[in-house]
Amino acid sequence: MLEELGRTLGDAAADPDARLVVLSGEGPHFCAGADLGELDADAGGPGGPRYESAFEEILRGIAEHPLPVMAVVQGAALGAGCQIAVACDLAVAADDATMGIPSSRLGILINFENVQRLVLSVGPKRAGEILFTGKPISGKAAASWGLVNESVPPGRLGGRAEELAEEIAAAAPLSVRGSKRGIRAVLQKLSIDRETEGFRVADFDMMAADAFSSEDLKEGVRAFREKRKPEFRGK
Repeated sequence: MLEELGRTLGDAAADPDARLVVLSGEGPHFCAGADLGELDADAGGPGGPRYESAFEEILRGIAEHPLPVMAVVQGAALGAGCQIAVACDLAVAADDATMGIPSSRLGILINFENVQRLVLSVGPKRAGEILFTGKPISGKAAASWGLVNESVPPGRLGGRAEELAEEIAAAAPLSVRGSKRGIRAVLQKLSIDRETEGFRVADFDMMAADAFSSEDLKEGVRAFREKRKPEFRGK
C-alpha cells in the first residue's frame, strides 16, 4: 500500500492539471494502522525497520508535496493511519471517526519527526495525552483539539470533503502552491534541528529502536492478539 501511495503522490506531482490530493480509505475505515504480524514485531524480525523507512518516505512525500494533501477520515485512523492524517495539510473527519496513536499500549515509540508533527498540530499537552495514554478520540474531539480541521456527521463527510476540495481546486494554483511552501517553511522554523544543544535526534532514534526490540513490545503484541491487558515491565 505504501509503495502504491508513493507512486500516486508522484503522479499527482507530475500532473500539470492536478490541484490537490485527497486521501481516503476504501471501505469503512481510513487506515487502522500497520499490520503487526507483517512487521514480524513479535519475533523481532526485519520487517519493522523496512516498514519504518517506507512509511517515513510517504510522510515526507505528503509534507513536501507541491500540492495540498487532504485526509478524509472515516472509521478508524489509528497508529500509522493517524500519523498520515497529521502529516496532511488538511483533514476532515466524520464525527464518529476514531483517531489515536496507541503506541504506549503496544510498547512502541514512534519516531521523533512524528512526535514533532503531532506537537505542532495539537500542542504539547494534547500530544502528551494522545501518546501517553494511547487512548483514541472521536472525530468530533479531534476537531476541537486541532487534530483535524473539522468534523461532520458521517453522512455529510463525502459531500463536505468534495466542497472543500472544489474550493481549493478553484483557487489560483500559484497562490495555493506558494502558500503550502510558506506554511512548510514556517513549520520547519518551528521544528527542532536534528541536533540541538541538550538533545540529539539520534539518541531518540536509539530509544525507539530499543523499544522496538523490547520484551514489552512482544508482550504488547501478544496481548493485542489475545485481547487482554498487557503486563509491561519496562524491559
